[in-house]
Amino acid sequence: MTYESTTHKLNLTGAEISTILYYLDEVSSGWVGKHDEDSKRGNVDRIYAELQSVTDNYFAQFEEAN
Repeated sequence: MTYESTTHKLNLTGAEISTILYYLDEVSSGWVGKHDEDSKRGNVDRIYAELQSVTDNYFAQFEEAN
């Protein structure tokens, strides 16, 4: 296994996740091209979806508790 193919666990605050999502939006909005597995946009889309799911899950659990 390599560093690039290993899944890593990170401890990020909600503000840090939001910052990353914001910058991913800004940078990737200028990219034009296909959305395949090997494209930069494809990688960014997968990262974005993973981070967004953390945010979505947090708010879903918060709503369930209230």
